[in-house]
Amino acid sequence: MDEKYSLSKNYYQILDALPDHVFVFSEAGEYLEVFGGEENETGFDFKDYIGKTLHDVLSHDRATEFLDYIKKTIQSDTTLVVRYHFANETMLKLPDSFIVPDTLWIESTIKPLPTLVNGLKRVVWTARNITLRHHLQEQLKKLSETDELTGILNRRAFMEKLAGELHRYQRYKNDTCLLMLDIDKFKSINDLLGHKSGDQAIKHVTDICSKEIRTVDYIGRLGGEEFAIILSNTCLQQALEMAERLRRKISNSPCVVENYTVHVTVSIGLSQIEVQDDSSEQIISRADEAMYFSKKQGRDRVSIFNEDMHDNEIELAENNHIYRTKP
Repeated sequence: MDEKYSLSKNYYQILDALPDHVFVFSEAGEYLEVFGGEENETGFDFKDYIGKTLHDVLSHDRATEFLDYIKKTIQSDTTLVVRYHFANETMLKLPDSFIVPDTLWIESTIKPLPTLVNGLKRVVWTARNITLRHHLQEQLKKLSETDELTGILNRRAFMEKLAGELHRYQRYKNDTCLLMLDIDKFKSINDLLGHKSGDQAIKHVTDICSKEIRTVDYIGRLGGEEFAIILSNTCLQQALEMAERLRRKISNSPCVVENYTVHVTVSIGLSQIEVQDDSSEQIISRADEAMYFSKKQGRDRVSIFNEDMHDNEIELAENNHIYRTKP
């Protein structure tokens, strides 16, 4: 056997034993070589793709995305690391025996090759299956963002969401409102029935709020018995209606704790993001002031923030539960 042929065959065997898939692409997105992939658990070696282009085997959007990565790598002459998700709808031509997992996350390292082939530049594209790592990272992220008792966002995660909403408001000027909620006479529940009952009351309130708000809204526990809700793309009047609906729902839903029925109510403060806001703390502060105003006026109330809240003169709305300061 020719020694050169034997050596070449040996190299190919070594390359095919690599744990990750390794693709060599032309700058036009043609599959030139495919190696490895034993540990990617796809059950498909992709060698049938050799001679085809990205647009031959992928959806148009995904093929365009990958071709952009190749061009960016070649033009910048630097290594690019990208992460993406595969599903049935993103793959057009696969063997009948190939079953795409429900979730398949891939991390790829794309490097430019220094030599030309037939005048075309090339890249080597290494693809690693990181599905398990991705899900573990997502679980850890969720745990780090979740309040253990209620399952809603903790303070740190909520403040990040609020900062994001402020950034979007500064860019698009979309109406965004914030509700601050505090359980009325919470200390009495703890003192009379114990902290376990207090925890049940907290979960009772957050469960109701979580069911009432939209999927695009965010609810977080800021500490103790105090919560906040971000209402995206919501004007002040719509936020007021939501706040009053939450107040009534909580007030009309007795909480059973330790064989006792507790009539839980909340005081709510309402504010909206304003043009002059440059920090989340400013928005929180206004809603917090409105919430404490509700407390001072007898609890189980909704108050809209107004600069004159420190004055004693108030106007009581017709439903006897919504307060505004006089203009």
